[in-house]
Amino acid sequence: MTTLQQSKKPNIGKRLETVAESAAVRLSCEDEKTPLYAIDVGTDHAKLPMYLVAWCGFSGVTATDINEGPCETARRNIAANGAFFADRIKVVKTNGMEGLDETFANRVTIAGMGGELIADILSRADFTREEKEKILFVLQPQSKEHILRRFLIDCGYRILCEKWVEEAGKSYCVISAVFDGVKREETLFGLYFGFSEIEKGKDVFEKVLLKKAKVLERNIEERKKHSCEESPHFSEEERLLCEIKAYANERGILL
Repeated sequence: MTTLQQSKKPNIGKRLETVAESAAVRLSCEDEKTPLYAIDVGTDHAKLPMYLVAWCGFSGVTATDINEGPCETARRNIAANGAFFADRIKVVKTNGMEGLDETFANRVTIAGMGGELIADILSRADFTREEKEKILFVLQPQSKEHILRRFLIDCGYRILCEKWVEEAGKSYCVISAVFDGVKREETLFGLYFGFSEIEKGKDVFEKVLLKKAKVLERNIEERKKHSCEESPHFSEEERLLCEIKAYANERGILL
């Protein structure tokens, strides 16, 4: 048992804690004895890798960042916490997962980046798609979740679950997915809000729906005020608003 395990769990925030909890979930091909190894992209301060090895039973983590500054910060934080962490966490300066083809990992965590950037990083990591359903991807986009979901379903990833958390007044979605090579159908609602039933954070999710519905209603109303012609076709915003209302009505959510 490490010194950290003997003490109170560190507060890494609900967002990263949810990423860690999601990464620790076992895949169907694994049992409780399967060792877990992660690549943590954009590690910054290395709080997530340290939490994974100390509290989630991970055997090792390769922590990456594109800039030397965050890599140095990560190395200092790891060294300050002792040999237990230094033996299990390797820090690599690289762009996404470039050059990690020979690094074994059955988990990939990418948190705190825009959805478009996460999609780009995954698109350039072909080695993570060599085998089907062997790696659990835990992704936490800061923005443009719909672009990330579109990439996932278009490129053959299966979204297993999504969790919503709130931290410091902001809402975050944590997506768990595996690559199985199957392309899937898409709906606007699914792209913007997810394709699976919300496993955790339903209250937060409903707030997100309400906020988005209000923004769409305002945008649609403003556009109609300044439009000289009535369009015979629904805009994407109007279609999305209809799908939000249908979803809310089915589940008794008041918008």
